[in-house]
Amino acid sequence: MSIKIRGKGKNKLKLEFEDESFSLVNILRQKLWESEGDVDRAEYRKDHAYLDNLHLLIETKGSDPVDEVLNAADMIKKEASEIVEQVEKF
Repeated sequence: MSIKIRGKGKNKLKLEFEDESFSLVNILRQKLWESEGDVDRAEYRKDHAYLDNLHLLIETKGSDPVDEVLNAADMIKKEASEIVEQVEKF
């Protein structure tokens, strides 16, 4: 997976995910909304289904959007670890 920063401001971050499916980006978007931070906007788009990469836009009310993405990624990592633990019990 390759992630590029396509724009960064004090309260705004635009990321491009190369060769990534909607699944991962949608989970990240969902966790951004569920975070305890002050995420004001978290949305993704893909202009063309086959030709373009996914773009994720994050806007906050004051916190650093990079920190918000890192926190959301940590939430995903924790949940994935819990799934692995449960499956290993089978």
